[in-house]
Amino acid sequence: MTRKILITESEVDIKLLLSSLLKKHYQISFVNDAKLLLEGAFEKPDLFILNSQLPDHNILEVCRRLKSDINTKEIPILIISASEDIDSLMEACPGDDFIRKPFSASELLAKVHSAINTNITSK
Repeated sequence: MTRKILITESEVDIKLLLSSLLKKHYQISFVNDAKLLLEGAFEKPDLFILNSQLPDHNILEVCRRLKSDINTKEIPILIISASEDIDSLMEACPGDDFIRKPFSASELLAKVHSAINTNITSK
């Protein structure tokens, strides 16, 4: 069974990178609007990868809402951030893991595999 990843990312270069790295192992889809996440207008994934700089919503609010929703609270969230203040974000946000831009392919894949495998074994 192919695991699914839902990604919010606005930078075209990062989208292409994520797609090329992850499509070999996972079924991936992108949403450009966090409003769709908050409305539940998506097929339930095994992992969310969220850009910390969502153009239309605050990442803290999106994470809190996903983690408080009965349908999504068990889905791990990996947050990608270019923020200089990622430590504060990590303290405030209920995301499960964080990765700083720029990131290496091996670091990203390790974090994705870990998040998905941890989620599978905890079910």
